[in-house]
Amino acid sequence: MDLNKLNSLTKYPSILTYHSLGDRGRLTEALSESRGFPEAEDVYVYEKVDGENSRILLLRNEEGIDYLIGSREELLYAKGDRIGNPYGNIAAFLRPLAEELCAALLSVSLPAGDWALTVIYQESYGGKTKAAKNYTANQTQGSRVFDVFSLNAGELESLLSLPQEKIAAWREHGQQPFYSEERRMDFVHTLHLAYAPLLARVRGADVPRTLEGTFSFLKPFGQTQVGLDTAGRSEGVIARTADRKLIRKIRFEDYERTFRAQG
Repeated sequence: MDLNKLNSLTKYPSILTYHSLGDRGRLTEALSESRGFPEAEDVYVYEKVDGENSRILLLRNEEGIDYLIGSREELLYAKGDRIGNPYGNIAAFLRPLAEELCAALLSVSLPAGDWALTVIYQESYGGKTKAAKNYTANQTQGSRVFDVFSLNAGELESLLSLPQEKIAAWREHGQQPFYSEERRMDFVHTLHLAYAPLLARVRGADVPRTLEGTFSFLKPFGQTQVGLDTAGRSEGVIARTADRKLIRKIRFEDYERTFRAQG
């Protein structure tokens, strides 16, 4: 298996800010891609945990279940020390969880059914990460799942046969088959995984479209719900539709920077 292709196929895509970014990181009144949430649909509002984006890749074949661990950009570790990348503490921290998942998957059925690759995306936070002080006073580390997708053997083989640039284009055009809201929650509950907390469920019509309205909407979520041994400031929220076709990040620092610049 070409690990460069596998890395590209499983990288997590960037999430747009809810309002468009303008000069010097300030927000404008325009919504990103001119898209608001569909008024009649439910919008799920999750805490945006401030840490390091990480992923566990689970590969199923005739011999059993294999795994790799990666950061947002790189694959850091493969079962049996086949990859050893010393970047940060992601691999060392997630390795016990990856081993547990491999063992658990031998006795449970996933919502994906006949899967060959399942990728679990999570935020590794606390420890020595930049915003650790908001979650821990003694460098405790944690992780929270926020997205999952799976491919069957035929889909995986077909994608890995493509040139790497086409795999990247597939990913950047939003083709990764992320689980729906219901399916993802079924997955995390089946495997007893910690996940980013659901803070609210609202109708799309109730999500404000102005800068001031959105900042007011954000304010009740100012304290983190995932503190490890302390509970400080929250980074903000991720708002998403049930099918994940529209997903946006809404961060305190973006709105605060914008309003400071406006005086």
